[in-house]
Amino acid sequence: MTRIQIPSEYSEDNVTVTANALFVHFANDLSQFINTFMTSKFGVAWLQNLKVEDSNYKNFNPKDPAALLKDLAKYGGSKLRLALHSKIERGFLKQYLEDLDDLLGERNAWLHRQVHETEAELLDLVTTLLRVGKPLGLKIIDDCIAIQDSILNPNPNIPQEKEVLEDPIPEAQIEESKIVVPSVETVPYVNEPAIVAAVDVPEPETISILDIVAIAGLETSQIGDEVKERLLSHSYVLHVNGDIRDRASEELLIDVNPSSAQSLGAFLISRKPAGGRIRITEDGTLCAFFGEKWGYLARVKPQDWFPNHLHIGHNKQGDDK
Repeated sequence: MTRIQIPSEYSEDNVTVTANALFVHFANDLSQFINTFMTSKFGVAWLQNLKVEDSNYKNFNPKDPAALLKDLAKYGGSKLRLALHSKIERGFLKQYLEDLDDLLGERNAWLHRQVHETEAELLDLVTTLLRVGKPLGLKIIDDCIAIQDSILNPNPNIPQEKEVLEDPIPEAQIEESKIVVPSVETVPYVNEPAIVAAVDVPEPETISILDIVAIAGLETSQIGDEVKERLLSHSYVLHVNGDIRDRASEELLIDVNPSSAQSLGAFLISRKPAGGRIRITEDGTLCAFFGEKWGYLARVKPQDWFPNHLHIGHNKQGDDK
């Protein structure tokens, strides 16, 4: 049963109200999950004791979404991560903390009204919340699915299949070597030994200095400089191998724009080696979440990006802010 009132239409105001409600309920759910674990482990006074023992928690409010997400995602000495260990295997904890960091970035963007209040943006937020809610079994899951259904299946008379649109946390698996078994054939007898010509195996392409110069252009912004412009509804993931994935369609840039994808991906990874969530503004500024703000990562032109994601006038192409 959902705790959020589902609007009859998703106007900008209703989208904003729904998003804010999701953040509040998520913080309450996560805070309750942590409190239940810590109370069973250290007693009902665990938070009061922690505030005395660790100055970092002196004014800590576990129901503040920003404070809670910062502690878990950013603070290496977080005492609250112990609760996460009870549900998440150590091998998946790093990915989970990155998902929390993504959610912190999304909360920042919504708080500062950098997002367009659209159904697509709300669905993207729901996807991120599902990633962090499902591993812990939080109540926010039901709220997210209800909102998802109301957008994707607006007619209640049509039978619905509750398809959860999310990026699943990968399961641990051992990659097996691919063994090619040669087929057995009758080899004709020859008097002279067969000479097999050597085959040149092309080396994998690497980004060159010319590529870096061409992509960077005449930048005046520094990596991490705060980006205050509004973000487009498109949302992407920069993988550590340089692949850039559209979260909504699951398309890879290399599949839809192979001419620039490899160089651009390598260039972005050189600036943000850990990869992660990236967003884009109307003028083609790519940004990532640095610390507590969306910061400058690079500038791209429409012809180097996903088709129909950018619509920039010729007078803006190649300019930097």
